[in-house]
Amino acid sequence: MKDILAFLSTSTRRDNLSGGAHYAIALARMYGAHLSALIADVEADLYDRPPEPDIRQAERTITKPTSSSERVAWMAKLVQSAATDASVSSDILHAEDPSVSLRERIIHCTQVHDILIIDVRGPLESPRKDLVEAALFGSGRPIVLVPPSSPVLPENRIVIAWDGTRSAVRAVRDALPLLVGAREVLVVSVIDDKPFSTPDSGNALCRYLARWHVDAKFSTIHRETLNIGTTLLAYARQAGADLLVMGAFGHGFERALMLGSATRDIFGTRIDIPVLMSH
Repeated sequence: MKDILAFLSTSTRRDNLSGGAHYAIALARMYGAHLSALIADVEADLYDRPPEPDIRQAERTITKPTSSSERVAWMAKLVQSAATDASVSSDILHAEDPSVSLRERIIHCTQVHDILIIDVRGPLESPRKDLVEAALFGSGRPIVLVPPSSPVLPENRIVIAWDGTRSAVRAVRDALPLLVGAREVLVVSVIDDKPFSTPDSGNALCRYLARWHVDAKFSTIHRETLNIGTTLLAYARQAGADLLVMGAFGHGFERALMLGSATRDIFGTRIDIPVLMSH
């Protein structure tokens, strides 16, 4: 892992970086990688809005929100300052280009980086969800969804969601640099909805990972009344995992639209640990 891309939104708060920014900087430092930050004013963030004025406090000063360009410039300054403090080489990529949409810009930038780190705050909604899906389908690279206050690095325990699909295989391969550095890896399959064509594939995956000196254990779980995505997140949370690794849209995008998918389950919930996805 030599080149990390972080897609960061601007913020009206002027005092701290997002979880995704911290995660990307820590990852770059860990691997001696270069960090590129693509910063854009994507959507109004409810968490960043100033409080409603209190009419009972007539003398209270109300801070006016800064402009989009000012927020981008300030975020770039924060990222580069934090990267310098961490001894990480970095640069800022310009998101605004009248000839190229932000969707295309993210795809093209991700294609020439090892991994994309992106902030999430609550369920994914448009336009952020559209950009995440574009990166998944168009870049050929893994992405990591990083919530606020997440573990800085996946050094302790990683959970792999395994269903034997092509995208799950791809996710394991893409996550291999992280898996090698983890103390423990838990491979888990949700077995309520479908029979596995190769029932022993989870144990076979553990044997493969062992050749990479990865301590991996396989188990199966039932989702019962929960959807698959919620079940996987609950399992990872209970296991004290720092990262959930999973394939995205493993059965095809069109089929996922009709039948639903673990990917859409994840998109629709408030995740509390980073999730690495590959398609």
